Amino acid sequence: MRKMDVVGLQSEFFKKYGFALIHSHLLFEKVFPHGKQVIFVHFTEGLKDINIEYHLAIRINAVEELVQKFLPSPLSYAEQSITIAQTPDKLGNIYPKKITVSDEIDLSKIINDVEEFFLNTGFAWLDQMIDPKYLEQEFLRQSENLMHDCNLVESAFRSTAVSKLYNGQDYPILRQAFLETIHSQEFTPFTIASFLQFLDYLDKLDQVAA
Repeated sequence: MRKMDVVGLQSEFFKKYGFALIHSHLLFEKVFPHGKQVIFVHFTEGLKDINIEYHLAIRINAVEELVQKFLPSPLSYAEQSITIAQTPDKLGNIYPKKITVSDEIDLSKIINDVEEFFLNTGFAWLDQMIDPKYLEQEFLRQSENLMHDCNLVESAFRSTAVSKLYNGQDYPILRQAFLETIHSQEFTPFTIASFLQFLDYLDKLDQVAA
């Protein structure tokens, strides 16, 4: 059972809801003028079974283009970078983060369960988060958890950028919270300097219309 087999079985379902299969990356995406919704299918194979993980993600172009000015990345990554990602288990405690498949019968049932998840919860979350104002509220709601994110630096850049661009009233709250956290952690002087430069740039930037 190959990853392409699993992804292929779902391509018609996602296509029905506007998602195109990107074969080169084995993911599904739905493009909007200001960004895109992405569904990643992570697939690991064991001796007797396979594990499948779904990640729901949003890219807001204006945010990513802004962040990349201060967090330089390889061009291939910069063009595909994601503003926020979430796993099903964080959207409802009845959904697992990882799905284990041991045979074809399991796979058929699991695919049905996955489709039910997207119909009941997943697509609604993606449709809400593609609106930058809702995305900003999600960052603000998760701000305490973001402070302990394993990738704190990227979270700090992206959440403050979204807030500044789309809801300036919340920007000072996230700005101060991340500034204090960055200073309290053992980050390199280069990272701290980059974030301070980024905040200085944001302070002078006008809010954009969502």
